[in-house]
Amino acid sequence: MGNHSKASKIHSDCYKVQQHEPAPSQKRVSIADIFFKAKELEQKGVDIIHFDVGEPDYEPPAEVVEAASNALKSGKARYTSSAGIAAVRSAIAEHVNSKYGTNITPKQVLYTAGGRLALFLVFSSLPKDSKVGIVSPDWPAYRELSDFMSFPTTFFRTTLETSWNLAIDEVEKSGCNVLVINYPNNPTGKILDPKSFETLVEMARERGIRIISDEVYSDFVLNETRFKSVLETNCDYIFSTSLSKSYSMTGYRAAYLISDEKTISRLIQMNSLVLTSAPEFVQYAAIAAFKTGVYVREKVELIKRRRDIACKALKEKLGAEFYPSDGSLYLFPKLNSIRRDIAFNSEQFALDLLEKERVSVTPGTVFGSDYRGFVRMTLLQSEERIKEGIERMAHLLA
Repeated sequence: MGNHSKASKIHSDCYKVQQHEPAPSQKRVSIADIFFKAKELEQKGVDIIHFDVGEPDYEPPAEVVEAASNALKSGKARYTSSAGIAAVRSAIAEHVNSKYGTNITPKQVLYTAGGRLALFLVFSSLPKDSKVGIVSPDWPAYRELSDFMSFPTTFFRTTLETSWNLAIDEVEKSGCNVLVINYPNNPTGKILDPKSFETLVEMARERGIRIISDEVYSDFVLNETRFKSVLETNCDYIFSTSLSKSYSMTGYRAAYLISDEKTISRLIQMNSLVLTSAPEFVQYAAIAAFKTGVYVREKVELIKRRRDIACKALKEKLGAEFYPSDGSLYLFPKLNSIRRDIAFNSEQFALDLLEKERVSVTPGTVFGSDYRGFVRMTLLQSEERIKEGIERMAHLLA
């Protein structure tokens, strides 16, 4: 359970917003809007503290860079199997089996070019009568993909006041036959406790609900909380992850899907239509990445230290309420509680914070319209810059 600090004397009348949803024609501020505006300022020589996109500020393992370079030098830049080369599928199966004690086979694995494409393939493969449920707050790609495929979508709203716990009975009563989950969660950092997770999985199995589980942050478990993967269950699932976060391989575009052989066979066909095959030399870099366990453990400890420093500063400098993230690379503080007699507009705050204080955060509305009082902060800056960035946030609100 989270320790929610109380509101402080910091206040502002600058961030009022009407209490109704914007008209459909009114475009919300997106992650890209903030990020590229920050980049424009940087090109003009402005120093920006980035709490925006989830891109690690550390380099990939040296072994990854070396493997990619050696593969290129040895001519491994050709067409390959649409499923991924045999070596990378075997490496993935060995990696997850070692991590979770499972018995995944290479035939259950599809390697593809990035987490976005992986999820696009998954949503494209769903039956036309799919009714999608999404746990919210949620990474916007899920609802964008569901909308693109014209699936009826239900959002299961979780709240800070209940420590972002999911009301499983709401999922059960919803009538959805597909459920998208993301634990550790982006943006809240929530991990479902094992008992709740097992209850959710059992309900899904009994109701014939297919679970799409995006576990891209599964390495970043920051508390003693036991994280359970959908791979450890016997329900109908499609597991998705990428190497972008754990190995700082964002630009490599390396990801994979795991499911039953029939589903993977279908996804391989779709991957061949969209992509032909993922870059061969990157697949060798991915194989090298799975051998760098020490690197990953060091980065998890780094993020944990940064999380603790950010939590301390958010309490002391802002008096903000927040859930002290179980995992992931983020904190999701509630800033409208600082001044309870106004409606806080996180989009305007994010724009003003960037323009006036040179700090870039993501508005809470990116993750669902109910979260206009929140901002998402990444933990991908140095400890000193995290403290400085929070001090600048306090300065703007003061």
